[in-house]
Amino acid sequence: MTDIEYEELAANLDSFVVVDVRGRNEVKRNGQIPGSHCVPIGELEDAFDLDDDAFQEKYGFAKPSAEQTVVTLCQVGGRARRAGDALAKKGLQARVYMGSFEDWTAKGGKVDPGTPFQSAN
Repeated sequence: MTDIEYEELAANLDSFVVVDVRGRNEVKRNGQIPGSHCVPIGELEDAFDLDDDAFQEKYGFAKPSAEQTVVTLCQVGGRARRAGDALAKKGLQARVYMGSFEDWTAKGGKVDPGTPFQSAN
């Protein structure tokens, strides 16, 4: 597992599955990196144990495959590191954005309104 910096993430955002592990209320309050998906840290390990259909239904995006690179982020980096470690143990190609959301906004990264997917179930 390796870290990723703002410049690489911003230049290649569409090449990664970006998983924001902040809580849904944090994402709603502060916004989110365009194209990122909210899977709160407390749900992460169980989420990635779900089958593909159940994952899609609960989180609103396709469960990443082992061939895709997943970038984890949070507010300042601590939860992102734990999430990256957990995903790497599950066999995923995980990278950690240690600067996370604070670094993204400090460097002028675009922020979308926080709209974490909420399953109807």
